[in-house]
Order: sequence, then structure tokens, then C-alpha cells
Amino acid sequence: MKTRKLALAANFAASAVALRFVKHSIVGPIQFINFPCAFTVVAGSLLGPVYGFVVGVLSFIVSDIFLGLGVWTIVTSSLCGLIGVISGLIWNGRKASNVEVLVMSYTLYLMYDILTSFLLYLPLMPPLEAFTIGVLGLFLPVMGGYLYAVGPITEFSSAFITSILVAKINGLGGGVVEG
Repeated sequence: MKTRKLALAANFAASAVALRFVKHSIVGPIQFINFPCAFTVVAGSLLGPVYGFVVGVLSFIVSDIFLGLGVWTIVTSSLCGLIGVISGLIWNGRKASNVEVLVMSYTLYLMYDILTSFLLYLPLMPPLEAFTIGVLGLFLPVMGGYLYAVGPITEFSSAFITSILVAKINGLGGGVVEG
């Protein structure tokens, strides 16, 4: 059963990397969906916290190797791994409703966005200012941004995809991820 889980985790990470690369190749750095986070929550919820962590960390590190490594890689991959752990602890392999996955994954993605922005702004400004700019940046163009409501749009589209993937994979049955 460990081999099956490992193979699924590898496929989730590879899918996240490939889809992030394709998205970036088509529309550039414009954020409207977070494939690494989506596949991380799917992995965590279906396979458990350890596999969620591995998928989260690998999907950002490997895709950043192609798209550009930097300090953000440490922040994004670590926080995405944490999201995988949290989703694994929340669901721990049990089947969840689409609405539950949608709401909880939206909340996880919102926390991820706020924390990544905060941590990346922190070396540049005082903590309260970094937090304020990080939250405002989800809704308004700040610090060189140009998109409005990019945060809620990205979180919803990612949560929507996550809920569909979890439902479809759970619907396969046959002990795909059990054990």
C-alpha cells in the first residue's frame, strides 16, 4: 500500500509542476489558480499529512527550478507543505463533502496567501505594515501589482478544482488510497 501512496503522491506533485509550468507558459506570472496548493490539499486529504507535505514542498521546488528559484521558493514550498500537513490532519483519508473541501481549502489558500505575502514583505518593512500590505494586496494592486481581487479569485478557483479532484478520486473507490 505504501508503494501505491508513493506513486500517487509522485503523480500529484508531477501534475502540479506540469500544470503550473503550462499556466505560466500561456499567461505568464498572472495568478488565477494555484496548482501546487490544489494538488497538495488533494494529496494531504487523500493520502495523509506526510504525503501532503512532500507534494507541497516538491511541487514548488521543482516548478521553481524551471520558473526561477529565489527566496520565495523557501517560503512558498514550506507553507505549501504545511498546508499539506493541515489538510492531512483535517481529513486523514476520510471522505469529505464537496462543500467541506471547497470551504476548508479556500480557507487554507487564504491563509497561505496572507502568510506568504507577510513573510516576503517582512524583511522590507515593519511587521504590521507587512501584514497590512499582504492582506490588501489580495484585493487591491499594491507594491507594484496591477490586478484587483486576485487573491479571492485565485483562492476560489483553486478550491473549486480541489473539491472536484477530491470528489472524483474518492469516487473511484476500490481502495485507491485506503490503507
